[in-house]
Amino acid sequence: MTSSKKKPRPSPSIPNIPEHQPFSWLDPDLRSDQAAQFIAFVLDMSQGIHKCLSALHANSLLQEHGDPDSPPLLNAFDTDVMFRWSLASTDTMAEKAQACVDYLNDLRARQRKA
Repeated sequence: MTSSKKKPRPSPSIPNIPEHQPFSWLDPDLRSDQAAQFIAFVLDMSQGIHKCLSALHANSLLQEHGDPDSPPLLNAFDTDVMFRWSLASTDTMAEKAQACVDYLNDLRARQRKA
């Protein structure tokens, strides 16, 4: 009996870039820019807050008109969650903005001393 040894095929090269990249509004060249990151963060958060407030407003109008064929879509729990999320989001944006302002003011003060 003869034994035939097959040569193993070389493995295809695996790219270093993962297939899935997280979504970003920013051009890849801007993703390391702190100011651009803050702007993208505010864009995301403000769109989420807008959607919550729009849903809460629509729900409020449905409650106000009391049409039995169109009951409100949100119950008290859902309404509370959306209000609390909106409030927490604005707090987070304000904290990040304050940190940016503090950083820029400190940077300017150091530049004046130099």
